[in-house]
Amino acid sequence: MLEIRDLGRTYGPVTALAGLDLTVRKGEFVGIIGRSGAGKSTLLRLINRLVEPTSGRIVFDGLDVTALRGAELRAWRRRAAMIFQQFHLIDRLDVITNVLVGRLSQVGRLRTWLLAFPPAERAMAVEALERLDMAERALQRADRLSGGQQQRVAIARALVQEPDLILADEPIASLDPLSARQVMEALARINREDGLTVLCNLHALDVARTYCSRVVGIAEGRLVFDGPVTGLDEATIRRIYGDEAAIPKDAPQDAAA
Repeated sequence: MLEIRDLGRTYGPVTALAGLDLTVRKGEFVGIIGRSGAGKSTLLRLINRLVEPTSGRIVFDGLDVTALRGAELRAWRRRAAMIFQQFHLIDRLDVITNVLVGRLSQVGRLRTWLLAFPPAERAMAVEALERLDMAERALQRADRLSGGQQQRVAIARALVQEPDLILADEPIASLDPLSARQVMEALARINREDGLTVLCNLHALDVARTYCSRVVGIAEGRLVFDGPVTGLDEATIRRIYGDEAAIPKDAPQDAAA
């Protein structure tokens, strides 16, 4: 279970997140929605400790994440795998090596320098790629893939970390509709088959309705909604996106969180 209590982050006079309380049970698929700058990305980066909290605590299965340092913090980042909007693949490397980058924290320093991986780990990477329908492109350079293909490789890289939860920060924001559906279906399948907890920042409200069992709405750094997708009525959507928000299926499309 992930427990967040009174979590806050400020940047000088600017409050990115304030007093956020949230409990996520194991195996949930939680969609996080809100306007650009609402604090969605900050929340995921705080959980992964890519950003340091100004206040509050993050606890996962009794582990105080906010207290971790050094090797323990690196171990936590393996357990809380991040998937980014921009994929963060190494263009000049082939697909399977990009996936194996997810194992670097668990191999020796020499193998890290040489990018040398034993057969068992290469087999793990191939299996992850097969789950994402990308095994046939294992030896192809990453920069020759489409955006949707690159994102599926990034998900495979997260899988070989053997994480306890996946933090997906706008994973489909730059993708075409078909690629976006493939990525979301992959995350939903992993959530369902592996029981992995998934927290996913999303632009489109209809995507949250389709794939998420629960939705968290953030406005101006504060939690304003937490409940089932069926609770997203017109009044709730306006509370999340503002009075000027249109109410149809999709929330306003913003460029960043």
